[in-house]
Amino acid sequence: MKDKLLAMNKATLAILTIGVVLVLWFASGMLFRGDTPTERARSGTAGSQPDAATTVRIAKSSAQPFQSGVILQGRTVASRAVELRAEVSGRIEKILVDRGQPVKQGQEILHIAVNDRAARLMQAKASLVQRQMQAEAARQLAKQSFQTQVKLAEAEAQLAQAQADVSRFKLDLANTRVKAPFDGVMDTRLIDEGALVNVGDRIGTVVDLDPIKVTAQLSERSIGDAKTGLTAKVVLSDGRALEGQVNYIASVSDPNTRTFTIEVLAPNADGKVLSGLAAQLRLPFGQDKAHRISPSVMTLSDAGKIGVKSVDDENKVRFWPVEILDDGPDGTWVAGLPDQINLIVVGQEYVAIGQKVTPVGG
Repeated sequence: MKDKLLAMNKATLAILTIGVVLVLWFASGMLFRGDTPTERARSGTAGSQPDAATTVRIAKSSAQPFQSGVILQGRTVASRAVELRAEVSGRIEKILVDRGQPVKQGQEILHIAVNDRAARLMQAKASLVQRQMQAEAARQLAKQSFQTQVKLAEAEAQLAQAQADVSRFKLDLANTRVKAPFDGVMDTRLIDEGALVNVGDRIGTVVDLDPIKVTAQLSERSIGDAKTGLTAKVVLSDGRALEGQVNYIASVSDPNTRTFTIEVLAPNADGKVLSGLAAQLRLPFGQDKAHRISPSVMTLSDAGKIGVKSVDDENKVRFWPVEILDDGPDGTWVAGLPDQINLIVVGQEYVAIGQKVTPVGG
């Protein structure tokens, strides 16, 4: 029994010894491990040089012509919108165009009952013929001195009145046919067949979507570079792109925002670009040089500045802060780089500024 207890004590002592050794080993590793090369590289400083043999992949980038300018947020608007109103009173007899349908200039949209307008026109025309004959007779008599100039003037006045009556009744008859003022779309219709309308009552709205108008607000800083006739790019919220021309720049700023309204007209022959869509307006104000790079090569400095890392002639890492000029599916345009540069495209997050590396690629 004594031997068994002695054996158990020896086993317990051995296990405790092994445990103490393991604890001391782990503790020594934590105390004397230090920063890894990766951690030192992420710090962005050259104080603790990582492994000089670190390999990075580089790519040569050259500056290209870039159209600089401003990007504005705006909306699409119909280039023309006319509210149709009744010009004669009567009952709506027939509707020929419904809401949302395209119309051509001069196309009949609806009919207002003619009533006795045609009969009154015929009577006015007959009266005109009579007045014309009376006026001619008065002129002949006046020439022969058988009639005074007063009687001639009276006949001429009656003739003029008859002519005015014919014109008025013709216009009333024509106004019973409400027509489209231009090519466009019947956007709204406020009346139905059988409804009674008076002069001035609203009938509906016709809008013109070709060209489509894009409006935005331009700041005081950029207003000096804007001019009519300038070609602008319009990018819709769904990614569709259009090109148009600046046709209007406000001469007076908005008193609340201190910005100037600017309008661009872009072709829209198929009418697929509707009014009221969010749109990005890009105005070119000059040509500069810039680099088009992949967003994945950009990184942050210790100060939080966005930029890229490159390899210089001595194979040392440099950091370049950049200004983003434009961003799109083909890459990001940035300024602030020399005309030629060896960009680090793989491994930029794992090397420090000033570190000597082994570049491959390019």
